[in-house]
Amino acid sequence: MPAPGVLRWDVLRWDVLRWGLLQALLCVVLVPGVAATAASAEAVRQVDYRIAPGALPPALQQWARQSGIALVFDARELTGLRTGGVAGSLAPAAALKQLVAGMPVNILQTPSGGFVVRRHAAPPAVVAQPVRRPPPPAPAKPVQVELAPIHVTGSRLPRTSVQTTLPVTVIDREDILRSGYGTLFDLLRHLPGMNGHPPLSTSRSGDSLYLPVGAAATTSLDGMGPRATLFLVNGRRLPRYPMVSLEEGGLTDLGGIPLSFVERIELVRGGASAIYGADAMSGVVNIILRDQAEGPEATLQSGVSSRGDGDQYRLQAATGGVREGGDRWFAGIDLHRLQHVAGDQRDWHAETSLYPIGLIMPNGDYYPATQCHPPLQREDDGCWFDNARPRSLQPASETLSGYLRYRHERGDGRYAYVEARASHNRQRFELGPTAVALNFSRGAILNVVLQEGGEVRPRVHATEGDISFGMGRERAGRSWDAGLSAQRSQVDLRTEGTVRSERLLEAARTLDFLPGFSTLPAGLAEELFPAIHNRGRTEQWQGWWGMQRTLMTLPGGAAQLATGIDLRRERWTSLPDPLLGKGELALGLPMEQRRLSRQSNAAYAEVGLPLAPTLRLDVAARLDRDGGDTAFSPRAGLRWSPSPHWSFLLASGRGYRAPSIFERRRPPGYFGLYGLPASESLPPCARPLRDGGCAVEVEVVENDGLKAETSRSHSLAASWTPNDAFSLSLTHNIVELRNEILALQPSDALWNPGTWELDEQGRLRDLRLSFDNIGRTTSRNWVLRGEYRVDTGRNGQWLFSLDALKQQELRRDRGHGESVDLRGHATPANAGILNVQWQNPSWDIALRGNRVGRTRAWLAGEACAQEQHDQGRCMNPAQLRWNLHLARRLSPRVIAALDVHNLLDTRPVNHLVGSGGQMPGLDDPLGRYFLVTLQVR
Repeated sequence: MPAPGVLRWDVLRWDVLRWGLLQALLCVVLVPGVAATAASAEAVRQVDYRIAPGALPPALQQWARQSGIALVFDARELTGLRTGGVAGSLAPAAALKQLVAGMPVNILQTPSGGFVVRRHAAPPAVVAQPVRRPPPPAPAKPVQVELAPIHVTGSRLPRTSVQTTLPVTVIDREDILRSGYGTLFDLLRHLPGMNGHPPLSTSRSGDSLYLPVGAAATTSLDGMGPRATLFLVNGRRLPRYPMVSLEEGGLTDLGGIPLSFVERIELVRGGASAIYGADAMSGVVNIILRDQAEGPEATLQSGVSSRGDGDQYRLQAATGGVREGGDRWFAGIDLHRLQHVAGDQRDWHAETSLYPIGLIMPNGDYYPATQCHPPLQREDDGCWFDNARPRSLQPASETLSGYLRYRHERGDGRYAYVEARASHNRQRFELGPTAVALNFSRGAILNVVLQEGGEVRPRVHATEGDISFGMGRERAGRSWDAGLSAQRSQVDLRTEGTVRSERLLEAARTLDFLPGFSTLPAGLAEELFPAIHNRGRTEQWQGWWGMQRTLMTLPGGAAQLATGIDLRRERWTSLPDPLLGKGELALGLPMEQRRLSRQSNAAYAEVGLPLAPTLRLDVAARLDRDGGDTAFSPRAGLRWSPSPHWSFLLASGRGYRAPSIFERRRPPGYFGLYGLPASESLPPCARPLRDGGCAVEVEVVENDGLKAETSRSHSLAASWTPNDAFSLSLTHNIVELRNEILALQPSDALWNPGTWELDEQGRLRDLRLSFDNIGRTTSRNWVLRGEYRVDTGRNGQWLFSLDALKQQELRRDRGHGESVDLRGHATPANAGILNVQWQNPSWDIALRGNRVGRTRAWLAGEACAQEQHDQGRCMNPAQLRWNLHLARRLSPRVIAALDVHNLLDTRPVNHLVGSGGQMPGLDDPLGRYFLVTLQVR
């Protein structure tokens, strides 16, 4: 029977039922003559407003919240303006005019029904003349700018975040600048519930720590892994990173998008496959890029750690504006450099368990290596290796990015636009010399560190390009848009210091070269330690057409419909080095060349129904044909606002992720001969052991029969806004991944006959391990957000905010019933951000505390080692890091800022063996860090 949410063409009744629901949503397009009625009804709708006097920006936010209408404004240009407030039952447009009465602002209305408030320059003063008094100049007529409909991630319908029926977190440009983070990856990974996957971690997700698989920087939501989080740029999918992680599959690299190009970031928790299709299972991150600038701008930025290393430099220049006729454009370039930081620059970066170097006999006798040179450590009892010390803490990186967007207004609501984005990134880091174990006859093992081959030094060159064309028309009650985009991502990976395994074993057996005990003969280094070159490329083409229209008048306003189609084609090319293809490198299994492609098509519909002034229902459905899989993804959301101060939200949906072309991979592993314990569930053994177990040869292979992963998500939220100054919300999120693709382990042979390879007599001889649909992961968490504003008039404005997450459950069930608690390992059980900000027209000061709860110092599914338990090192302590932001406006266009990250210089702590003393993606390995910025805008 097919998995929930996945259609098979031979299951007719499911086809009929689901096509029927989709057609029911689409058929409302045919309702005639209702747009004008809805528009007129909306024009006379009255709202009971309660907006207190005070600063204009928060008053406008209250107007948008109480009206339920999209409103766009720039809080910076409205600084210093105060309103007398609004009270009473008024039409939304009349209330907005009353709020800004007597102020130097323009109110513009978009064709979609939203509003834009922009400040204009006051007319010049008139100077009295003694003889003649010229007439005062007429005020300049403001440019009437038509903006596109305002869309919020999680919906195809124009709306604000206060109207949406999905929990949405918005990080605007001011928040981005105030954070002081230098990269998009750093900004996202510090959000509560986000897991960071830095380049140095993703590079080690292959067969060996010494055979890197690129250097992507990405994040994921709520411990569900990168594959369950969908990343968008301006609502379009980012291409996959060409170097496929054996552990995680296709990743999305965030390294090519500088923060200087980002207008805002919208984050949706929970399944959104009904809107965006595959991969939107645990959440969506939509990165909205800038579409205009107020003239030329530039940024100079420089940073350094308190220890004098980890330097970074940024140079950014941009320009843009609004032309006569309403055309908007933006063009920018960004250069960012990071200095390499070696692993031995921090004393905490060390392993708790060292690696003995030398010959170990079957009876346990140990003969230390005689050539024990740094980074090896000579002790009285032998020669030891700490593999964390040579590993880089921060890669050297240089990124050059460019972005251009132009939107042409053709009149009568028609428009066309073009976007082009490109980046080139170079990274270099060190993984230390290769450490391997050579097995000799009679059970002797030679542990060696091949210093003669030098450090393993990957050099990664990544290039990404994206060009899009679109057009559309916006009219009151109806609009459409269509477009095409082409994206390409290419990575070249060159690695020095790799090892040819067969040639090394041959040299050791003949005693030509015995690592640790003899010197390397001249001329043998080139044969033993080659440099390899891997290449990868992904290409993605997307096409779309969408339409939004007003349908009919309901008690709460006008019903809306959004419907359309999405087309996508992916192509992946993987060209590993010939030595990898032949399996000649130490600790690496053979890798094949790949040239694969995949086509995806989808149709969707979404209906927004304001059933009453206080009640809104959204229903969405999407039908995807993704390669050989077909999936139907429904979603429903309900928002109830019984009063201006209270709002409740309930949303539920289903998602899916079809096995993509990047799933054509095998699990990482180098098992060899493995001993299974005695079990009645196993067949007779071809290689029985003395204790009754069975010795099997383990091989890792691909699985061509993978099915789609599916998800079910639910969100329940309540928000309370007693006045303009205070707001509080609490959200409960549940996401359940089913048919999850996990790597089979040798122990799975006890319950999974699909892993067995039998000989001619029916005896168990080998195991074949692959990825398979054997998992179910459940995540339950609570998200608390609060905000309190205090306006002190001339003394400025205070803002206190809290963003906290409690991971109630994160559990993975494997196919045979085994349950693993993942909470508190890579995903902390508690995380939060406390922010205190003070702002006036000249100063912007913020203190931000990032707290991460305690984490477990043992692997998920296992137990804390007795030695760690005796030392009290089973739990890593909670971490609290403070960041300080100081910004001073030197002139109307010049701002200088100082950011101090990790103000108290809190050092990482991780007692997990093999971690190097830190939690990748959670800790700040550089310690206290200073960042100085000079910005002209």
